[in-house]
Amino acid sequence: MALVTTRLKTTGLHCPSCSMLIQMDVGDMEGVASVHADHHSGLAEVEHDPELVRPDEIVAAIVKLGYGAEVESD
Repeated sequence: MALVTTRLKTTGLHCPSCSMLIQMDVGDMEGVASVHADHHSGLAEVEHDPELVRPDEIVAAIVKLGYGAEVESD
């Protein structure tokens, strides 16, 4: 399993609970090894196996929670 880190720009996170909700929900996805969401910067980093979960699926999970999310471009 070769893990990659996907960086996402999120919107709508106002407090530590918002960050925790994303970390818990995305962290439960198959293929996700770790999640760090920062409500101050709006950045989230997800370490995952790209063969088990795609970045667009991670974005969809965050959007389903009621937040905005997009993969950060280099």
